[in-house]
Amino acid sequence: MGDKSQAADGFEVLNLSGALDFLGDTHAVRDLLGPLVQSLDKDIADLGRLIKQSDVNAVAAVLHSLKGFIPIFCFPAFSAQLTQAEKALRGPGDVKALLAQAVALLLPLQRLVQEAKLYLAQSA
Repeated sequence: MGDKSQAADGFEVLNLSGALDFLGDTHAVRDLLGPLVQSLDKDIADLGRLIKQSDVNAVAAVLHSLKGFIPIFCFPAFSAQLTQAEKALRGPGDVKALLAQAVALLLPLQRLVQEAKLYLAQSA
């Protein structure tokens, strides 16, 4: 996630300028970030549980559902990382190695929630 654009907004995962470009204005961004945070709280908990259960198919399904908003709200490097992990989980491979890719997504997803909450609080 070494995108140079992250310094502009001060966020590591939340690509605020990209979301503004895509959605058009801060009102639209705010309207979508609230539900996004609620959804991510559940999705992150589900991912953690499914990873512990070594349920590769279910982890891939959760990651697939995240691909709808990740390109809108996150920097391209993280979007690519999530997409690559989801594709890998759908293919053959060592379950432990495949799940490690999903584990690597948990911290940035948690960071996205924190950054979204911070933005919502600051822009209230």
